[in-house]
Amino acid sequence: MKQQQSGLNFYEKLFVREHKPRSILITGASSGIGKSSSLLFAALGDQVTATARRLDRLNDLKAEVERENLPGALLPVEADVTDPDAMRRAVALALAEYNRLDVLVANAGIGHRGALVEADWADLETVLRTNIDGVIHSVRAAVPAMRASGGGYIVLISSILGPVPGPYAAVYSASKAAVDALGRSLRGELRADRIGVSVVHVGQTRTEFAEKRLGYPGQVATRWPTLQPGEVALAIAHALERQPRTLSARTIDSLFIWAGRRFPAIMDRLLTRVYR
Repeated sequence: MKQQQSGLNFYEKLFVREHKPRSILITGASSGIGKSSSLLFAALGDQVTATARRLDRLNDLKAEVERENLPGALLPVEADVTDPDAMRRAVALALAEYNRLDVLVANAGIGHRGALVEADWADLETVLRTNIDGVIHSVRAAVPAMRASGGGYIVLISSILGPVPGPYAAVYSASKAAVDALGRSLRGELRADRIGVSVVHVGQTRTEFAEKRLGYPGQVATRWPTLQPGEVALAIAHALERQPRTLSARTIDSLFIWAGRRFPAIMDRLLTRVYR
């Protein structure tokens, strides 16, 4: 918790205004970015509903919140984002526990590496169902509860490979481009309901993501700077505070997106060498 706490102090110094405890639902909370975000918001005094498929890890996360005597609370809920009924149940449990829902952090996702044509369809379908359907199910479950609460905020976790697709990561890149499109569309659809939307573009992060990705699992690339999950949690907290349309977790990722849009041919050649 020491690394998380140091990040919290930084966040308190720069961003946090006094606020009432928020009811925040975070998907993919059993590890990595979702876990760090759950701990950060619990440390800020918020009421977190942490969802994932691995209930044992969520129970460990709740125990950590209690062991650290954090001012917030954490409710562990076993739920698969690809199951719309499970996400509706997670929201219902959050309402039963905290009486409202203010924030959704749609974080759950899975990666894939490999050539599109040779990839197993089951792997590609899992990526699509998790990264696109999972976000849609989460939003559709959360928005009615936010409307009933008088408004809210949605943070969609995307990737720098959404705006700048990478070869040998075609379906993953496409799924994150879809998340970007969903965020842009939802901003217009939900404005009248006082529900804001931000998309956070995340670069390479030191979590289980690389070793758990489908196709060709591996490890984070040593030639590219690597984020810690706590840094991404801070970016999510920053998005809630500043409410930007899009946000990159660090400057180098913003430059990556800018270069990919400004010099697509050069970036395509570079990424082909890197991802091959």
